Amino acid sequence: MIDRTEAEEHLRVIRSLMEKATVYRAVSAPGALVSGSCAVVLATAGLMGAPIGFLPGWLGVLAVTGVANLFLLWRDAQRRGEVFVSAGMRVALRAMLPGLIGGGLVSFVPSPAGEALIATLWVLFAGISFLAASHFAPKAICWLGRVHFGAAALLLAHGTFVSHWWAGMNQVTLAHGIMGATFGLFHLGYAACTWPRRGEP
Repeated sequence: MIDRTEAEEHLRVIRSLMEKATVYRAVSAPGALVSGSCAVVLATAGLMGAPIGFLPGWLGVLAVTGVANLFLLWRDAQRRGEVFVSAGMRVALRAMLPGLIGGGLVSFVPSPAGEALIATLWVLFAGISFLAASHFAPKAICWLGRVHFGAAALLLAHGTFVSHWWAGMNQVTLAHGIMGATFGLFHLGYAACTWPRRGEP
């Protein structure tokens, strides 16, 4: 059971996170630009027939975007004179962890639907992770989660009830298209909408 001191600390952390929402938006916009750009480049190469393995390619994009986002957060923490792994970051990571673990687990599950289903489930779990962090992040993060979740739900419904998991189609090419159209374009849209304007912090 959480004692009063720990509960007060949790409330203080959440309040601090909510107060920093504008700062997080400013930091996350360049990260979203990197994520979206890498995703669109890889998806375009895959759609054009480049011999890129689906899992290695997209795990590489995940690694690059993860490092870029950690660097941006570290640089902002240095600028503000704060510790990098703050209590607020730990709260946010705990909230997002179930969705991130879920996405990791489905990466290597064999399925008749192949890579297209893996890509769809990645989009679904990405949406769940963003929504989990929306309580102490800018509203734009919540919308990013909603569009990922909604797109994945539509893809799952279409694959299940309409096209029978796109039977007869090249699953790798289709998976690249799904990732580029969702993860890539959604992040570029997020970056465009939240990029700090002149006069903003």
